[in-house]
Amino acid sequence: MGTIRKWDLANKETRDKCISEVITRIEEIGDDKIGLIAAQDIIDIVSENFGPEIYNKAILDAKKLLEDRMNDVETEIDLLQVQA
Repeated sequence: MGTIRKWDLANKETRDKCISEVITRIEEIGDDKIGLIAAQDIIDIVSENFGPEIYNKAILDAKKLLEDRMNDVETEIDLLQVQA
């Protein structure tokens, strides 16, 4: 059984599109042909190097969104207070 790559968790359509685009791009920039395994290796390298950074950025973006929403909720609750 083959090695499970991190990006194998993506849906098949996304994987196939990515592989196809890598193959097409490499063939466009040179006369060389590239196979499926080489294209998968390139995607693995990019995923391993950029994957954690992209994931962490998404987490920070989600955290910021939640903080902004919580600030909005706090403001709305403050506006509900009865003035004495």
